[in-house]
Amino acid sequence: MKRSTESVLLKPTNEDTVGPYFPINFSDPLLEDLTRFESGITGQAQGVPILLKGRLLDRFGELANGTLVEFWQANAKGIYRSPRHEGNSDIDPWFWGYGRLRAESGEFEFKTIMPGPCAGRAPNITITLFSDGISRIVTQIFFADQASNVTDPLLRSLNSEDQEKLSARHEGQTDCGAKIYTIDIVMAGENEIPFFDDLLREGE
Repeated sequence: MKRSTESVLLKPTNEDTVGPYFPINFSDPLLEDLTRFESGITGQAQGVPILLKGRLLDRFGELANGTLVEFWQANAKGIYRSPRHEGNSDIDPWFWGYGRLRAESGEFEFKTIMPGPCAGRAPNITITLFSDGISRIVTQIFFADQASNVTDPLLRSLNSEDQEKLSARHEGQTDCGAKIYTIDIVMAGENEIPFFDDLLREGE
């Protein structure tokens, strides 16, 4: 029997940014605004509403379009919504603490509330990034106007330059009264912000 010389292997797909290879419901506007719950429900998250605006930049300082961004944070009282805190009276029934969006242009806006301090930590949001050539990188974003930053163990382990890279700056407020914070996240290269690939999401 003559063996076929044609390969039975499929051709590899072209290099691309993350997606769009997800089910339709993977993109959910409710995950981009944690200050509200679900359509038709009047409940609202407790705490100070904030708008986190950011740019995701590659090693050349160009916008890293198509990046998938996930957010994980405590509620206004510093409690994470997780099995560890099940039954905790400080759980906010109107706040999930998990968000996700796709930064198509490399810029993003994420509506949430200011997280409360938790277990000796300053208010922070854990951010996970998935992008072209990057399987998963994790960092934490802090807020430059929070007094407890000076005692946060993670920030204290970094030099002043890296601390600044992880600090979102307060720049006014929206028409609805939400405090605006801005940050540039450089994903690679000389000005790369600190990443913690083995960082576990707190509260799990």
